[in-house]
Amino acid sequence: MITKVQSVQFGAVLKFVIEQVTNATVQSDAELFAIIKNLPLKQKTGIWLSVSLRIGSTPSEVHDYFFNTWQLQFFQSHNSFKNELKELFYKTALQYSDSKNAINKTLEEFQQKYPNNCNERKLKQILYRYAHNKGGKQVLEKSPEPLESEIMFQNLMEQLNLIQ
Repeated sequence: MITKVQSVQFGAVLKFVIEQVTNATVQSDAELFAIIKNLPLKQKTGIWLSVSLRIGSTPSEVHDYFFNTWQLQFFQSHNSFKNELKELFYKTALQYSDSKNAINKTLEEFQQKYPNNCNERKLKQILYRYAHNKGGKQVLEKSPEPLESEIMFQNLMEQLNLIQ
């Protein structure tokens, strides 16, 4: 787990390492993010190791901090999309009997509507939770007829709104 002190050091150390690896001069965190996003996987692995050695952490912790915390500053908050995402997932899940296809189809539709606004990794985490909560399991376990599915979807949405 990255400590508060390490998180403060993270951006500057990451910038230093990227400048060393790419011979580029990085002007902003957004530019830094864009460079990292376009690096080959092998170079990224080396970056996590270099940063971890400089801040006194592990490559795994640095990797996780980058993807789960640091990079989120470049995406819109998921809180503004959660209800719409949940509704889309449950509607999509009625068409599929397995969570993987329901998640992938929902993600695809959502990203078409909001390109570059949301972090894909975070969206998948949220969708995975929806697929494995009680409501998601109920929808995925049933393969109703089209008319029945609309009724079931409406009932499920009403139940979810009561719980929130």
